[in-house]
Amino acid sequence: MDPVHFTGKEILDMAVRIEENGMRFYADAAKGAKSKDLRELFKALSEDEGTHIKMFLDLKKLLVDNTTEGFDPYLDEAQSYLRTMADAEVFTNPEAGKETARALKSEEEAIKLAIGMEKDSLLFYYELERMIREKDRKLVESIIEQEKDHVKRLTALQANLFGGL
Repeated sequence: MDPVHFTGKEILDMAVRIEENGMRFYADAAKGAKSKDLRELFKALSEDEGTHIKMFLDLKKLLVDNTTEGFDPYLDEAQSYLRTMADAEVFTNPEAGKETARALKSEEEAIKLAIGMEKDSLLFYYELERMIREKDRKLVESIIEQEKDHVKRLTALQANLFGGL
């Protein structure tokens, strides 16, 4: 089986899709939140995801001819993981975040789902970090730190509203 190799552009397109779906999910989940704290957190997280989109789009502009320059296309483990992620709905359905938010049955479910989404994003970004050129790694590291902060904030609010995990 030949490994699938993504170009730098394709990888950044996946990262943008993650953030777009996160932004839509948080914006729609904020509308349905009854708790003021949860509504405000979801609004803030939606804005953060919008900032991440801009950062990835700016990084994408730096790619020469949208080739793999700066990316190591032979990191088989990372390629395999990215292929699995690319097959997931979050990458193929631009409306996935919005649809997911609409299907929520409770605020507790929304927080649990948000934590899971953030963790999945972190896994993707850790793989991206391994594949990106050194000089651009700081940008991805910055996004990783912000995503980790999202998990902490969501977990703290979950504990506050619902008494823990």
